[in-house]
Amino acid sequence: MMTLRRRAAAVLPAALIATALTLPGASARADEGPAELVSPAEAAATWAVGKLTEGTHASADHGLTADIVMGLAATGTAGDTAARATDWLAAHAGDYINRGNPDAVNAGGTAKLALVAAIEHRDLSDFGGHDLTGLLLDRVQDTGRFSDAGPAGDMSNQFTQSLGVLALERTAEGAPESTVEFLASTRCADGGYPLSLRRNPDRCTSDTDSTGMAVQALLAAGRTADAEPGLDWLESQQQENGGWGYNATSAANSNSTALAVQALIGGGREEAAERGTSWLRGVQVGCSAAEGDRGAVGYMEPVADGMALRATAQVIPALAGVPLGDIDGSGGVAGVAPVACAPGGGDGGNGGAGAAGGAGGAASGADGGADGTTVSGGGDTGGDTGGADAGGAGDVVSGGADGGADSGADGGADSGADGGASGDAVTGGADGGAAVSGGADAAVSSGGADGSLTPDGGLANTGTGAVPVAVAAGMLLAAGAGLYVLARQRRRDTV
Repeated sequence: MMTLRRRAAAVLPAALIATALTLPGASARADEGPAELVSPAEAAATWAVGKLTEGTHASADHGLTADIVMGLAATGTAGDTAARATDWLAAHAGDYINRGNPDAVNAGGTAKLALVAAIEHRDLSDFGGHDLTGLLLDRVQDTGRFSDAGPAGDMSNQFTQSLGVLALERTAEGAPESTVEFLASTRCADGGYPLSLRRNPDRCTSDTDSTGMAVQALLAAGRTADAEPGLDWLESQQQENGGWGYNATSAANSNSTALAVQALIGGGREEAAERGTSWLRGVQVGCSAAEGDRGAVGYMEPVADGMALRATAQVIPALAGVPLGDIDGSGGVAGVAPVACAPGGGDGGNGGAGAAGGAGGAASGADGGADGTTVSGGGDTGGDTGGADAGGAGDVVSGGADGGADSGADGGADSGADGGASGDAVTGGADGGAAVSGGADAAVSSGGADGSLTPDGGLANTGTGAVPVAVAAGMLLAAGAGLYVLARQRRRDTV
């Protein structure tokens, strides 16, 4: 089994930030450049939480709800929301496993539930009364392929196989060797992986989404050598703008790009992954947009439209810098992170990343924000409304009906003829990839009582220079960082 990696967000005490902001000239740097999102990953997670119905599910869409749980776990934020959503998935697990037929087993959906349950440290042998591990093992054929059962026939594909391996790798016994061998054997001659599992060399067509999923599963199983050709193929398919389309002839989209980035990070291909992450930030709704839209990730453009929730959910782990095999729901904070904006100077496309890449930024709300940071959505707000953005019936989210996380026909992580809860044809997988940048950043984004903090304040025109305040604030922030790290370490020791 693979050791899980976590990256803690650096959050400084609000009192020190408030002190820094009261120093003369504290706002003098507010005009350095356009405001950018301090933590794109946390902003995306907070926006997604705000779209959940009753703060627990994405309009009863099991696959999308599972994607959001994994995204929240990847950022280490909104742990309470992730727990409620996981409870909802457990309570409705039978609907996803059987799709209304008690004699049927949707192997892809079962695998995705098992992966979420493992990420959230739930009992896979009793998840809503279902033995997910047993169900998956029962669906392993002599060839090692995970197959569906039921009158609709076998709709399993590369997403099914990859999710099955990823989920079972988190159990004590690991994934059966035959399942990993079968996965590796489906590789096309060009190094990529196809959606279909028919293993016909003459009709083996690699695509970005299937390759991204397969490579992540192989890496989670410790099969680095088998993953390398897929990593090479992904690098060869990267477009000039840094993104990936579903295939070589399609325009870049956020779901395919996230899966490619995630696989590349897992395989140590940092330069290509960073270019892809920059493209993803470019389709994220940034600080110049309406407050309620900030953090959303569009499918091909930075817009918070009907496809944005699904796109955002699958991209969050990519922005957070966490491959599927490494997402761990333990140790995060309970509440959502504020959506924080700060003066420019970072990497970020439309909304940018500043110095904070994946897991940086605020993990909880208080009062204020350093260095001219503006914040919104602090505390535990934003999680119990909406749901209308879950991706309406018939939405096509990459690659047509032949691919995707919850798609129908011959595609989708969860396969199944109904294409998810609403007939969406969706590629992009269970969730998206991993950002290279990030780590612990020194930006603080905590929300005040009104959800925002104006950066220029009452001292903007005193004429005091920015250098003295920068030095003083830096000393305060450094002291606060030390206190925080100590407190965080003590907390870990008690978990």
